[in-house]
Amino acid sequence: MSSLLYINEHLQCKNYLSDDKCTFSKHLLKKGQPINIHFIGQYLFVFVLSGKLELIYEDGRKIKLENSKMYSIGFDQSVFVDSIEETLIILLTFDRPQILCDEFNLLSLKKYLSGNDLLVRSLPINEYMLGFLNTLQVYLDNKMLCKHLQGLKQSEFFFIMRGFYTKEENAMFFYPIIETKNLFKLLVKEKAKNVKTVKDLADACNMTTKTLTRKFKESFNETPKQWLLTRKKQQVKIEVLRGNNFKELQGKFGFSSYAHLNDYCIKQFQKSLKELRGNP
Repeated sequence: MSSLLYINEHLQCKNYLSDDKCTFSKHLLKKGQPINIHFIGQYLFVFVLSGKLELIYEDGRKIKLENSKMYSIGFDQSVFVDSIEETLIILLTFDRPQILCDEFNLLSLKKYLSGNDLLVRSLPINEYMLGFLNTLQVYLDNKMLCKHLQGLKQSEFFFIMRGFYTKEENAMFFYPIIETKNLFKLLVKEKAKNVKTVKDLADACNMTTKTLTRKFKESFNETPKQWLLTRKKQQVKIEVLRGNNFKELQGKFGFSSYAHLNDYCIKQFQKSLKELRGNP
């Protein structure tokens, strides 16, 4: 039970975050308990405080995550996590890093990069990071989920990374952020929230359609049209599984009728809308 004082005042604040929108979130998993983690348009970092996990990517690749380590998982993916034993983890997700330290420039770390072909990047949780995570748990356990506090804690995380991990370790760990192509990806992800066509996206990115297409092939290895269609498919599935009603889906994705949405689900997922909700 939360010991946070005046809980109703916190809950009524516009800056109070629901659990599924938290930058940091805490999960205690029983042995064999699986969870799906979607970090579409976001970076994901996992802190394993106790226990052991197996991380499974959509393409079937598997990585074991061990106790007292933190992991940089990547950008814009969905993963399946299965606990090998009872495990306590904290997740950190964000689309853009909040860094208040003027001297900590992630892009300046590029010169310290060595091999970049790692699927998952890990570092030990040292005593300073552990102290940070222990304090963070107090806030999360007591539902102190203020957006501003979450932002400050994210910035504190970067302060600790700069102060107590080497530049080479930071470059390795934050490679998914500082890799050049992801700068374009970040721009696209931000602008894609309010567009429906390739022309709309090109205009939002202040580029010609030709330039956008070229950069897309370099960064995503597909055309903007293909990417927009895939993104729509991912978002529709997430919204359907969340239980959003038809009017919400209609307003967001432009489906003309319930039958239109149902036909889309059958074509894209080989399941009706009802089947998709009941058996993802």
